[in-house]
Amino acid sequence: TLKMLMPAWKMPLSEADKRVCVEAFRLKESQPGLVSAGDLGEILRIPGANPTEDEVKRLTAGKVHYKLEEYLALLEHLQVHVDPAKELVDAFSIFDIDGTGWIDASEFRTVLGNLGERLDATEIEELMRVPEHDLNGRINYKDIINFIVANK
Repeated sequence: TLKMLMPAWKMPLSEADKRVCVEAFRLKESQPGLVSAGDLGEILRIPGANPTEDEVKRLTAGKVHYKLEEYLALLEHLQVHVDPAKELVDAFSIFDIDGTGWIDASEFRTVLGNLGERLDATEIEELMRVPEHDLNGRINYKDIINFIVANK
């Protein structure tokens, strides 16, 4: 059932969030009061949730449509309004062994070119111009975070 697929915690949606959710639902309605399961990922992301494709597949497995009430219930169990700066700090802190806010520039360059959504050489060079560099070949990753958040 749907309850088995959702996290145990629940965070009620604010009235403003509910309005955004209802509007998103209405934009994708395939029939009155129903939205296609294939559109679920998109309408979950509109108000700020960020489920992975695997999570969306689990939620839509065996379902053809979702009712508005089901959609709103799902959103109460998904994290909405994630702070992108905090997520980036958490990701960069893996490379910041001593907790100073500085990471090895060559290691960062390698990660940019080889992990996740890979950047090409030109994109890497542009991004490497953003942060402050020190004399030890390290960069201040908080400069990169500020740049990404400001230009999202």
